[in-house]
This record gives sequence, C-alpha cells and structure tokens, in this order.
Amino acid sequence: MLYMIGDRIKELRKDAKLSMDAFGAIVGTSKQYVNGLEKGANQRPNGVFLEGWARHCGVNIRWLVSGTGPKYAPAPSVEPSEWADILGVRQAAALGDGAEPDEYAETHKLKFRADSLKRKHLRADKLAVIYGKGDSMWPTIKNGDAILVDLSDKEPKDEKLFVITYERDLFAKRLVKLGGQWFIDSDNKSDPKWKRPVPVDGAKGFEIHGRVRWIGSWED
Repeated sequence: MLYMIGDRIKELRKDAKLSMDAFGAIVGTSKQYVNGLEKGANQRPNGVFLEGWARHCGVNIRWLVSGTGPKYAPAPSVEPSEWADILGVRQAAALGDGAEPDEYAETHKLKFRADSLKRKHLRADKLAVIYGKGDSMWPTIKNGDAILVDLSDKEPKDEKLFVITYERDLFAKRLVKLGGQWFIDSDNKSDPKWKRPVPVDGAKGFEIHGRVRWIGSWED
C-alpha cells in the first residue's frame, strides 16, 4: 500500500511536470522527502502534505491516499459568496510528546466567513484545519481543539504559534527567540515537563508547516 501511494505521488508530480524540488516546495518540504515517498522508503507520509498536494493538483484526496474513488475531485458546488470552504484534516498536532503524521488522514470541509478571512488577509486555498492532542499548550489550545493553520506563513515569528515537524513528529507549539536562537515553547507552565523551552536543532528535522491563526475551543 505504501508503494502504491508512492506511485500515485510520482504520477501526480509527473502530470504537473514538476521536479521533486518544485513539488516539495508546494507544501514546504524537501526533494529528499518527496524522493523517499516515491521510492516507498518513507513509511509515514505526512497527512498535511498529502492534502496540500491533492488540493494543489485538483485530485481527490481519497484517491491519493488509498487509490479508491475517482482521481479528480468533483467540481465544487456554488456556495454563497459570504462563506469560504476550508479543508479540515483528521490529523493530530501534538500538544504534548508528539503525534506521528497520519498516513490515512481523512478530510472534510469547515466553513468560515469570507469577510473574516479577508480582514485577516488570509486566503482560503492556503488554509487547513487540524486538531490538537495533549495538554502542553493549555490553556491556549486544549485537547481536541480545532486549529486553523495558514500554510503560506512559514517564517518564524517570536512568540507566535506554529504547526511544526520536529524529530518526525507533528506539533502545535509556540516559537520564541532567545539570545539569537529559536526555541520551541509550551504554554502549560503548571506542568514541570513543559516549563523549559527546547532549543531548535536543525539536524533533528525541524520544519514549519504554517502559522496558527484561529483556535476553536469548547467553553466549560
């Protein structure tokens, strides 16, 4: 099954007439990552990346992930102009010890007011919703909260929230700059485990997937 996914990713890239570098750049990853997927060497494809490639190339995410259903997504139905569809990915972003990227992340759609996105200078086609898991970002992000991510905003900003990959795990964390160095920080300072920020080590596969712009949370 993983080999078949690699075949479909390669087919998608070839159809778009893109190099591995250019194809990886669509979702903010590397030529090496794309090559590993196409060869079947990478055993844990990132669900956020798969969704981004499917959306960019106009194919059905279910076809890309499992080979079932039509290759090309049906034409979108006409919606009232005041609403914008944002794709949601059933992918956990860890708020604790790390969540492995989900190879078979399903997708669904959430609606946001177009005028709200415009006020924030956000483009619907550059946004995705994932879900938090864990307690290290409490009370800012709680377990199960929906997290709206701007996939086009990948420049680190001091004290801002980002969805990142670190040591092959997916996280929603705060990035802070201390003494000229970037650190990964947690908001839950009541737990000794999260009190100290972690220095970013580029050798451990650090990637920024996008900036957190909205959090949907239940009130008790």
